[in-house]
Amino acid sequence: MKRFNNFKTLGLIPVLVIGFGLSNPVAAAESSAGSTRYITDSIEVPMRSGSSTKYRIKRMIPSGKAVKLLEVDQSGWAKIQYSGSIGWMPSSMLENQPIAKERLAVQIEKTTAIEAKFNDLKQELDTLQTRYAETSDELKTVKQDKFEITQELNRLKEISSNAVQLDEQNQAMKTRLSRLEDENAIMREQVDQSDDAIKRQWFLTGGGVLLLGLLLGRFFRIPKKRQKWGEI
Repeated sequence: MKRFNNFKTLGLIPVLVIGFGLSNPVAAAESSAGSTRYITDSIEVPMRSGSSTKYRIKRMIPSGKAVKLLEVDQSGWAKIQYSGSIGWMPSSMLENQPIAKERLAVQIEKTTAIEAKFNDLKQELDTLQTRYAETSDELKTVKQDKFEITQELNRLKEISSNAVQLDEQNQAMKTRLSRLEDENAIMREQVDQSDDAIKRQWFLTGGGVLLLGLLLGRFFRIPKKRQKWGEI
């Protein structure tokens, strides 16, 4: 084949043996009518002593095994080395990558690893979502507490502001009360003085009235009847 025409110049190249319709006789197994069976994928390719089917088979190489390519002749036969043995087989039985079965196994292994990692990530995601929900609830609680504290702080600020105003009003009231007390003391003193003056005035008025009465009684006394001579 054309893809192997330049193998002689490439030197020793590791390739894989692939199955091409050849197989070992399948061991006899118990069977029953109507049962389901599957075709085996166990393939072995003969390695011959020469570059033709006329040469004897030196050994059988299982499908998927890696061999070292030594050369490829014009007839399409490849000279290979496998486990210390050198022989020939058709170059069409060789492939430069693992067989599908091997690639599938590798892919299954990778897929299994990816699925395991996916499950781990999913579990971690569930944990993070749970923590997020808990954190969100805690955040709501903290926000509510902050709101209530802010409201209380504003109320205290308002009370403090009112307290300052009340203190100023209280001081003003104290000053005004002190002034009123001074004025009241002065007024009481004036009232006391007025009361004394009124009492003196009434005393003087009473004395004057009494004196006037005496004077009037003195000057306006009713004369007594004179006794006649002969009356006893």
